[in-house]
Amino acid sequence: MNSLPAIPTPPAQRWKDFRLQGLPIIAFAVVAATISYMWNRNLAPTTFVGEVEAVQENVASPKPGQLADLSVDQFQSVKAGEVVARVITTDPKVIEASLGVIRAEVELLKTGMDPILNQHRDAVNYQQLRLGWLVQRVDLAAARVRLQFAESELQRVARLFAENIVPRGIPQQATGQNGVSGYEVALRDRDALRTEVEERGNVVAEIEQKLRELKVPETWENPQTTSPAISAAIAVQDEKLRLTEAQLNPSILKAPMDGIVSKVLRRSGETVLAGDPIITLSAPRAQRIIGFMRQPLPFEPKVGDPVKVYTRRPHRQVADARIQQVGVQMELVSAPMRIRGFGTAMERGLPVLLNLPAGLEVHPGELVDLMIKPSR
Repeated sequence: MNSLPAIPTPPAQRWKDFRLQGLPIIAFAVVAATISYMWNRNLAPTTFVGEVEAVQENVASPKPGQLADLSVDQFQSVKAGEVVARVITTDPKVIEASLGVIRAEVELLKTGMDPILNQHRDAVNYQQLRLGWLVQRVDLAAARVRLQFAESELQRVARLFAENIVPRGIPQQATGQNGVSGYEVALRDRDALRTEVEERGNVVAEIEQKLRELKVPETWENPQTTSPAISAAIAVQDEKLRLTEAQLNPSILKAPMDGIVSKVLRRSGETVLAGDPIITLSAPRAQRIIGFMRQPLPFEPKVGDPVKVYTRRPHRQVADARIQQVGVQMELVSAPMRIRGFGTAMERGLPVLLNLPAGLEVHPGELVDLMIKPSR
């Protein structure tokens, strides 16, 4: 056995060994802990995705009916208040039935006036003229109903004729059972009904003018003791006819704002329901940007916090914006702003609303990157 005493290691050597072996480990652990603390407390990611807000409005019919005239097409520019469509809100069968009832009641009134014909011929003739005026107005209203649907049918056949689906005239092999009609047939029917409406309108206007020019004595309005009932009955039929004539007028749909027709959801000839969108208008320019800060929130955003806006175009634009409004609850992030590859994930975030910086060239619906700097 070696009885020699152990040679002690000098303190300098021990310190050197510690510096080379132990101190790097301790320093690494301290730096890692410091970085983790600072990252979780102060350096949480403040970049999120935003979307340039697209302002859209739908044009819908307030009543159910048939779309008769859609005068705009996709990507067409329209002005606020411009007429974009007409909707026939009354079933023609109902109108025809109402007019038939009025016509029958007017004929009944004519029959009831026969007993007093010899006693008060002039007064009765005046009442007969008024009743004839009502009959002509009934016939005019019925012709207008047929004309409206003839014009709608002509528009439909004209589109089919332009696509070479229907012939110009009457098909040689048409039997009349399949509903096939040529363009010239639809045009002929429309022109015939238009002529009929014009002629009946002239007759109604002429009779109305004559009634206004006649200076009727007081006794003509009441030819006998029972004439007030007849006059009241005529007045009732007159009001019924006015109501039916008002129902003939189609519902006019106008553009609620200046914009571009981004979607055409219905076509002329289709049946629409009340509140069913027909077209969608989009504003050509945006005014705000909306973004969602995902969980966990690194801090609470406040109104007025500055935000950097970065576009995703080849020539990236950078602009300064500020938070205008902050949501009060977590909401579902819209699909375009979800993380790529997780488009179907139901992700939630805190919505924030920013102003659109002046001079920033972006389209409504365009995605942008946002970097927020919280106020201290």
